[in-house]
Amino acid sequence: MSITQLDAKALKEAFISGLLNLKEHKEEVDSLNVFPVPDGDTGTNMVMTMEGGTHAVQDGEQERIDDFLKRFARGVLLGARGNSGVILSQFFKGLSVGADQKETLTVPDFICAFQKGVEKAYESVIKPTEGTMLTVMREGAEAMQRNTAGSFEELFTLLLTEMNRSLINTPELLPVLKEAGVIDSGGAGFVYIFEGMQNALCGNPGASVQTVYDKAGKASSRQIDVSAFDADSELEFGYCTEFILQLQNAKVDIPSFDIAGIISYLESVGNSIVAVKDDDLVKVHVHTFRPGDVLNYCQQFGEYLTLKIENMSLQHNETLIVKEKEEQMAHQDVAIIACVSGIGLERYFKEIGADVIVQGGQTSNPSAEDFVAALKKIDADTVIILPCNSNIVMAAEQAAELAKEADTKQTRIVVVKAKTVAEGYSALSMIDKSQDADIIIRDMEDAIKHVASGLITTAVRDVDYPDLSVKKGDYIGLDREQVYSDSPDRLTAVKGLLEKMPEINEKEVLAVFYGKSVDQDTLDAFKSMLNDSFPWLEYGFIDGGQDVYDFILALE
Repeated sequence: MSITQLDAKALKEAFISGLLNLKEHKEEVDSLNVFPVPDGDTGTNMVMTMEGGTHAVQDGEQERIDDFLKRFARGVLLGARGNSGVILSQFFKGLSVGADQKETLTVPDFICAFQKGVEKAYESVIKPTEGTMLTVMREGAEAMQRNTAGSFEELFTLLLTEMNRSLINTPELLPVLKEAGVIDSGGAGFVYIFEGMQNALCGNPGASVQTVYDKAGKASSRQIDVSAFDADSELEFGYCTEFILQLQNAKVDIPSFDIAGIISYLESVGNSIVAVKDDDLVKVHVHTFRPGDVLNYCQQFGEYLTLKIENMSLQHNETLIVKEKEEQMAHQDVAIIACVSGIGLERYFKEIGADVIVQGGQTSNPSAEDFVAALKKIDADTVIILPCNSNIVMAAEQAAELAKEADTKQTRIVVVKAKTVAEGYSALSMIDKSQDADIIIRDMEDAIKHVASGLITTAVRDVDYPDLSVKKGDYIGLDREQVYSDSPDRLTAVKGLLEKMPEINEKEVLAVFYGKSVDQDTLDAFKSMLNDSFPWLEYGFIDGGQDVYDFILALE
């Protein structure tokens, strides 16, 4: 039977299927990088962005589609990572606006809402570039408006045919894609999402909605503060225990199974109980000192699909530690947030003026919510955010807008668009926090204009440029816009990069942040090479501890 209307339940299933399809192709989308470097993260960013939306709508079944889309759009907004994630979040924001006052969506309603999504996505980019995800979205919307489809099955067939055509054509619109021999990664991710949605609408979803939150959920990466609960600590608060239990026909009569018995038992061993039965699944949340007893009892009725047990005394103590640290941050005229990744980089950036570090960089872009959390730690009249990565600028700007909406103190938030670690370093190293905020911002922006950025990493594929042939596994030297050198030898690649960097003969100072893979012998050889080939440069080496890039160069 053809689908002519979508309700919240159907759209939720479609979004989940879209996320799962994107997850299956995440590595492929990551690999569609303009430069042959191991920092492709578009697929990862789009997956994490979509996860923010699916988790925001995890609860709630009977609701209007406009309310559902508002919750989904908010979750995607907070989970947005990287430029692709921010653009994607703005598309869903526009989709939500287009569905306002709608209980369900008809085919014409969806076409109008999709167009609003495209418009919002374009608005989020200061200088929209064709040959990107934006083009794929726009041409898909135009195709739907030109044609009449009677059902969502027909509409999605039409939409995906056009978006795939548009995606294949992206290298013809954007020369840098054609030169690298790739299609646009964000566009590819967007198509995979809608292919997954089509699978759900046509009765072939990527996974059962009943188990999707186990598969689509974010893997926990929280680092435990071991000092918060040691050998002498007392378990004051018990364990937060959550699970989804799949009832088993071999153990119970599922249709007649009454959850009241489980609730009665939970009340005898814990509190803060939430227990619901949904067909053949039972979802439980309970605070208890005896999680093992709970699990043993419930297992007589079925087997566990998901399971999470957390020490609430540890959580409580960690919260107190965090609050204590936050309370120690006194009011300032100007405070600075910087985004870097690598223990050495984080430490050094704090030493030279950053008040709060948001961890992130290549392959690990922070979300807007991460920046909002950092902003909450600060009490200052003006907060300056240094993204230190071109793919993080939009998330930082989005966070600034979100924070302003909720800020009763009207803190001024300024994103200084440092697009590399070198630019962030140069901006920080030039400031005097005793000066007026406007002077600090001006000095930062001026410093960024006069620093050249260089990177050394390993090529992940072969690429032929007009004046350079890159081989997979070689070391390559590049800045934000161009690959300058390629060699099997790391220091030869460094030398080739420095020789070709613009205005090298006019620069005087070189700061080198070296990564995890660099040993002392390599550093010694690097210094000898500088002394022999670039004797006019003053240089310094800093242990950045970063992944991906062997060396990050800041040339001033």
